[in-house]
Amino acid sequence: MNENIVTALDIGTSKVFGISALVKDTGIEVIATDIQNLSEDVIKKGRVIDIEETTNTIFSVLKNLQTKIGENIDWVSIGIGGGHLKGENYTKSISIEPSGREINDNDIQILRREIKNTLTAEKGPDKKILYTVSRQYKIDNLNITKKEPVGMHGNTLEMSVHAITVDRNPLQDIENCIKNAGAQTEWIYPHSWAAAEAVVTEEEKKVGCLLLDIGKGTTDICFFTDGVIAATDSIKIGGGLIDSDLSLILHTPLTYAEEIKKTYGYACYPTLLKEDKNNILSQQVEILSTSGKLSKNVTIGQISNIIYDRLNELFSKIKPIIMNTGEANIVGTNIVITGGSAKIKDITALSEEIFGLPSRIGIPKNLPGLETTYHQPEFSTGIGLVMLASQQVRKQKKIFPFQRVKKFFERFF
Repeated sequence: MNENIVTALDIGTSKVFGISALVKDTGIEVIATDIQNLSEDVIKKGRVIDIEETTNTIFSVLKNLQTKIGENIDWVSIGIGGGHLKGENYTKSISIEPSGREINDNDIQILRREIKNTLTAEKGPDKKILYTVSRQYKIDNLNITKKEPVGMHGNTLEMSVHAITVDRNPLQDIENCIKNAGAQTEWIYPHSWAAAEAVVTEEEKKVGCLLLDIGKGTTDICFFTDGVIAATDSIKIGGGLIDSDLSLILHTPLTYAEEIKKTYGYACYPTLLKEDKNNILSQQVEILSTSGKLSKNVTIGQISNIIYDRLNELFSKIKPIIMNTGEANIVGTNIVITGGSAKIKDITALSEEIFGLPSRIGIPKNLPGLETTYHQPEFSTGIGLVMLASQQVRKQKKIFPFQRVKKFFERFF
């Protein structure tokens, strides 16, 4: 087993995307990719519905990756979202005894344990704590620092963290599918964090950035301000609901509805009207009936109005989540939209209309060895997952140089 090779699986509603990369001192190089489509209703709203097919699909992806890299894949990193994940900010303080002494690492650990105990008691056994990310520290309610204040002196120490919890059962189902496919889960990340790693710059995180990863079944979000995470969430609304709406209202097959959305639809219907683009909206499209025959004409305006209504609902649900973080510098934030539904025409215009903030489409970074076909928004999460996993490998090699080799032996002995 080459401990410098990392593999990530992006297990979505319609596909499983696998990516393996070689971790180098200077960065990472993608050495293998594979995609396998999932049948409808195998994974729904981020929840595995069909264990057998999910397992078989993951097995196929891993087998193809192993053939390409010439190595067994024993550990994989995955993302989690699907409406089963929630981020919240918590604050806790302790008194430094004796008063005014030097703050040490033990004080930090005491605070972390107290926050974790509070979370565990509050959330109950059905929730798993994935991360508690420190956001800032206060000493004597005055000094504020993002770094651990070890060596500073004070009477009280306060820590604010961003805590991520996930529903245990949906996560356990995914992990069991991976185990049944012959591998084990190494690291788990929120989908939105992974997507942000692939498409958001460090400068954007400092200024303020809202990441929207709009997949087929769900939308995952995270909000950065002043370089730290301020909000993480997952909503059970995605591009697939637009397809369902189009199918129902226009009486056309679901698969054809998705094609209509991608080919003809615009996200920002009212804005198009204001810009006197009626010539576009009035153009007619002949569509298939549910029996599969060309049956009637609808206008691009009718199609776009359906898309607009659903996206307007989604963005309107996201806006209060961000506003409720209490961050003062939301005004300077920009929005990055990624995921498969980011390809809907004029989606950034709708985002700017609702949020009042500049918006752009997030295209994943061009990693060495990555084929150009993957430089698309729908692959942001998978690419970000392998980037995050590579960072963990570098950290472990510095602290525990034989950690991954140890994991390999633990699995078989």
